[in-house]
Amino acid sequence: MTLAQVSGFVLCLFLGLFGLTILYQIWTKQINLRYLLSEADGSASMSRFQLLIFTFVIAFSLFEIVASGMRFPDIPNGILTLLGISASTYAVGKGISYSQPQPTLQPGAESSGDIDDAVAAAQAAASQAATHAATAQQAAAQAQQATGIQS
Repeated sequence: MTLAQVSGFVLCLFLGLFGLTILYQIWTKQINLRYLLSEADGSASMSRFQLLIFTFVIAFSLFEIVASGMRFPDIPNGILTLLGISASTYAVGKGISYSQPQPTLQPGAESSGDIDDAVAAAQAAASQAATHAATAQQAAAQAQQATGIQS
């Protein structure tokens, strides 16, 4: 066995143990997947679902190819393009969802940590809204002064 093969097996063993640790934490509910595919308001997100499915399909396909051939294949540009389009769709959707005001308190918050997080998010949103309102008032006052000087 060469050093490269031993390194590959050690890396695969490490990644396998890491994956099993994550699966165990999901199974014991230490990692919450409740909001994995949902937007901030609780509705389903097609862009998140698409990115998740594309990523899993490509990852499993590459794993099968590597496992059967014991070498890493050349990845076609079309696959990378599809994955890039899916990721950019998710990023644009995320940007749009955060640019629109959303209710931060979700019905059925199960723990005080969820409620505390929601309250903190609501306070941050209120502070940001107050900052935007003050900036808008300053801009309006400057516009009135500029109009008054020109008249």
